[in-house]
Amino acid sequence: MKATLIAIIALSWLALVTSQVQATSSSLAQLTIAANTRPSLQLSPSSIGVLGPNIGIVGEAVPDRQQVEVTIAVDPRNPNILVAGGQDLRLKSIGEHRWHGYYRSTDNGQTWSSGLLPGFPSDTSPQGLSSPLHKSNATSDPVLAFDRAGNVYYAGLVFNISATGSVANTVAFVAKYVNDGSAYSSVTLITGPLSADKEWITVDNTGGPNDGNVYMAFDAQLSVSSPFATLFTRSIDGGQTFSAPFYAPADQTGGLPGVAVDSSGNVYVSSDAFDPVTGANLNYIQVSKLANGGITLVQNVKAVNPASWLTGPPSGATFRAFTIPQIAADSQGVYVVFDDLRQGNASVFLTRSTDGGSSWTAPFRVNDASQGQHFFPTIAVSGGIVNVAWYDSRLNTGTTMTALDLYYAQSQDAGVSFSPNVRVTNASFNPNAVLRTDNPDANGAFMGDYIGIAATANVVHPIWTDNRSACDTLDPTWGCVDQDAYTATISLADFAISANPVSLSVPQGSSGQSSITLLSLNGFSGSVSVSSSPSPSGLPTSPMSTIVTLPPVVNGFVLTFSPTASTPLGTYTVNVTGTSGARSHFVLLSVTVQSSSVGGVIVATNKVRLLLPYLAGLSLIVVAFLAMETYRHVRKVRLDDSGETDRTKRMTERPSEEEKKEP
Repeated sequence: MKATLIAIIALSWLALVTSQVQATSSSLAQLTIAANTRPSLQLSPSSIGVLGPNIGIVGEAVPDRQQVEVTIAVDPRNPNILVAGGQDLRLKSIGEHRWHGYYRSTDNGQTWSSGLLPGFPSDTSPQGLSSPLHKSNATSDPVLAFDRAGNVYYAGLVFNISATGSVANTVAFVAKYVNDGSAYSSVTLITGPLSADKEWITVDNTGGPNDGNVYMAFDAQLSVSSPFATLFTRSIDGGQTFSAPFYAPADQTGGLPGVAVDSSGNVYVSSDAFDPVTGANLNYIQVSKLANGGITLVQNVKAVNPASWLTGPPSGATFRAFTIPQIAADSQGVYVVFDDLRQGNASVFLTRSTDGGSSWTAPFRVNDASQGQHFFPTIAVSGGIVNVAWYDSRLNTGTTMTALDLYYAQSQDAGVSFSPNVRVTNASFNPNAVLRTDNPDANGAFMGDYIGIAATANVVHPIWTDNRSACDTLDPTWGCVDQDAYTATISLADFAISANPVSLSVPQGSSGQSSITLLSLNGFSGSVSVSSSPSPSGLPTSPMSTIVTLPPVVNGFVLTFSPTASTPLGTYTVNVTGTSGARSHFVLLSVTVQSSSVGGVIVATNKVRLLLPYLAGLSLIVVAFLAMETYRHVRKVRLDDSGETDRTKRMTERPSEEEKKEP
């Protein structure tokens, strides 16, 4: 009986171990097969991410009037903080003119506060009364930029509109907000140049020797007798003062500028080219490069030649429009986007330079639909991703433009190619529905002259003017005037990579494993190239490289470390990096190689871990069996002792033969 029971226990235990080992091996095999599958060499994600709702920034509170020429910037210190601006016409309801609106969000663009830049005519606050803007009654051309210290620089033009509608001398200015844009600080006027127009602003956020420099380009005359062309100025004291402006390009042909800083601190100014004497279009787009913190004008290159500018309303529209190139830069290149009529209708094109602006690629069309009009492009670069948004009428039917939308595309290969276009607006609108209502040109349909976009490595925030609710507010003179600033948050597709365990010890001659897991974020879909690199070298690692496909949402593989007897002892840092397009993430593992003599008999760590639970279970079975056997033995002894006592008692109580014979 005992032998039979022991045999049953042993066979049951062996069967359990075998089944569990097979299950474990099967799971590891399935994971490895999934990780080593190579269905495609395309490493770019096929989805741009998750598009959030369209959000009206100012809301519908009275007076609900126009916001045009909208601009947006994201705080480098806290990406949940955004500031936005635009020509805000709320003061028209009290007989005043347009003024810089200032809007701020602290929750990634989901909700916004709304106000005006201090200094408008009816502003009686201490900040307003002390502002140099308070002497004027209108502002225009708002553009925003953040520095790395959380300061906001808000550029614009300030001027007076007379009772007859004429405009006096325009002056460029830069306002400053501090504490991540929460508190107004000051305003600096750029005096000297005449008739300033179309300024653009940026900040050096490279962390280099000129970090914090504020750069501004704008069109103006240096004197009454000099040409009206693009000027450049800079501030090295946080916007308190600005340098004497100079022409950039030096041949005085620039107009409608943009400005950007690359990762090395070089400054680039884009502009359309005009004859400095006659003002005639020269039909090319140029880029001027400035070095030494904006001091030295290095070169001016024709980036797009010829260019077929948009010089009036797009086909089917009545609002004014003209080509204003926008420029951005990062460590991989300099990028210029512009609208162009070279294919018959207005389309959005991008040209890029990878040699510091010396040469430029042939223009690449960004919009993937040929039908309709595509214009007012805006660009932002972050995390290696080039983000472009623009107005697009591809959904319009008929010859009159009554349905306009905002579209978006991204490039993860430095502008070589772009993703399929994504419609950002969830409702088309009529761009001709709202008149300007403020001088000059008060009676013309007006959508502003540009839109904006801000981006981090993970989120994109386009901003645009939208007429979907135009007739919610009716002015007895001007008709529909509810023209809203809208934004949307695009959470970009990405992936995460992790390891378990991140630290392990492996004896020479044995092996250890870590599970590498990749997680799809915001709808990431694509192939991730994963490489493993031990430091110092010499630790046998497998696989050194593989491709993991997402979805599924979670996928991965097992990374094995197999030190031999000759592998040097010590601790190795293993960098496991996943790359897909512009996306790259890594996890670090610590692997300690121990001597094979540590601990006596060598058994591989993974095998010991596999056996431990079964050895524990077997121990419990053996203990239970021994306890049962002991109990049986004790019971038998007690029973035997009890029987002997009864026999003795019976023998003691039985009468003797003599006693039986007694009468």
